[in-house]
Amino acid sequence: MTATKEKAYAKINLYLDVISRRDDGFHNIKTVMHSVSLSDDITVSVKPAALCRVNIFMPENSHLPHDDKNLAVRAAKAFMERLGVTDEVNIKLVKRIPVSAGLAGGSSDAAAVLRALNRIYKRPFTAKALSDIGASIGSDVPYCVVGKTALCEGRGERIHRIDTSMKLNVVIASSGEHVSTPEAYGMLDADYSSFDGSIPSGGEAIYPRIIRAISKGRIHREDMFNIFEKVVLPECPTAKNIISALIEMGGVAMMSGSGPAVFGIFDTAEEAQNARDSLLRSGYLAWSASSV
Repeated sequence: MTATKEKAYAKINLYLDVISRRDDGFHNIKTVMHSVSLSDDITVSVKPAALCRVNIFMPENSHLPHDDKNLAVRAAKAFMERLGVTDEVNIKLVKRIPVSAGLAGGSSDAAAVLRALNRIYKRPFTAKALSDIGASIGSDVPYCVVGKTALCEGRGERIHRIDTSMKLNVVIASSGEHVSTPEAYGMLDADYSSFDGSIPSGGEAIYPRIIRAISKGRIHREDMFNIFEKVVLPECPTAKNIISALIEMGGVAMMSGSGPAVFGIFDTAEEAQNARDSLLRSGYLAWSASSV
């Protein structure tokens, strides 16, 4: 049996706009993603078998799906099918990233499985090929294969790395509220006439700001944009309250992805840890993290 371990890092969106609705029902987006150290732990092992089988073990999260609804399982099956082998794959997943929170936890798990299997089988696929496999699993998976800081377009599969030495001190918080991604997109479609171009989002003018801010290594609130805040935060008042609390503590705060998890950026790691501790005392789920 051969085994290897991978970290599945969470992502935050420093900028997120929806450009148009596609004929396939998905949306074209424009987003700047950034990997942070909050992570799940993935252990992947393989052994010879006559038929390909994928098993996943989640000792602390038995309520999560163990079948193809789990992106990690789908990633393993897609990899094995592309490689054309029939070994048995066993995945152990230790979850820390909140589920359905806009942090790409499931997508990052899938990407970590792809990277782990690629290493086990002596790297038969390039990073681009792994991202192509990931695109068949979920829109965020291609980015999660490579991580760091990147502009992602199309459904998210068109990735342009942004070279930067920027290091952020981040607090991530979850309100426990929930709005599904399809529901969030549906609300945006209603507000923006299905993105036919008649109603501007306002994000286009802000995009150059985030690129300049990244190059300088310091981000202000006016440099960031997330179109989903308009429709999700009214449905998630606790998330809105956490953003206000992070701002009061001196952070730059915004919702990540389609939410409702939020993040705050602080000048120092100590300030981020103090903010996390304050949120924990208030009864919220919170984690401090940094750029990876």
